[in-house]
Amino acid sequence: MEHHQQWVPLQIEAPFYTNGTITNKTEHLWMVLHGYGQLADHFMRRFDILNTERHHVVGCQGLSRFYLDKQYQKVGASWMTKMDREADIKHQQQYLSNVFENRLSDLGEHKDQLKFNYLAFSQGGATLLRWLKYYKPKVDNLILWAADMPKEFSLEDYSFLSPDSTVFIVLGDRDPFRTFIDIKKQKELLNSLNCNSKFINFDGGHHVRRDVLEECVKHFDDKF
Repeated sequence: MEHHQQWVPLQIEAPFYTNGTITNKTEHLWMVLHGYGQLADHFMRRFDILNTERHHVVGCQGLSRFYLDKQYQKVGASWMTKMDREADIKHQQQYLSNVFENRLSDLGEHKDQLKFNYLAFSQGGATLLRWLKYYKPKVDNLILWAADMPKEFSLEDYSFLSPDSTVFIVLGDRDPFRTFIDIKKQKELLNSLNCNSKFINFDGGHHVRRDVLEECVKHFDDKF
């Protein structure tokens, strides 16, 4: 029997998390995306090194959730799978755009004085890059941590970066997923981008280490 897939429109609500409220003391807006099997509110704990008055951190969460253990207690989230890939990408872009615009509405005219920073870990990296290409927000600092680039991207797809942007690629030397990342290609990309860039290799595995994150932040904010 032949089956036909059909679609219906669906309006849903999806959460995001922040480390506080936006005030006239806010100087940095962060959009951060977790990796596979993580949750945004847990992932945001890594950013407790930042001054919450000056750094407003927005944790975005994958739209698909699932149980991580056989006892059905631990829950994680995913940005996408290979199934209905284009639909997932479209939904991601709508979600991230809505979250970003929600934060911009709270900023008002104050947004013109802010630094816009983005960090994505592991699976979140390709999701973030596709959204940056789609939405083209201002990018002051971009940190891609243990993340691979979208396979379909060419150099022209990074046009959302400006000469004033800074891109960091961060990878642990004992990351078990390191072999899945084309490090040579990433370094070549950094050298080709028309912006500031830095490749950071640290002693560690597949996680965001606070001290390494501090070193990244010091490049653009020595008062964090």
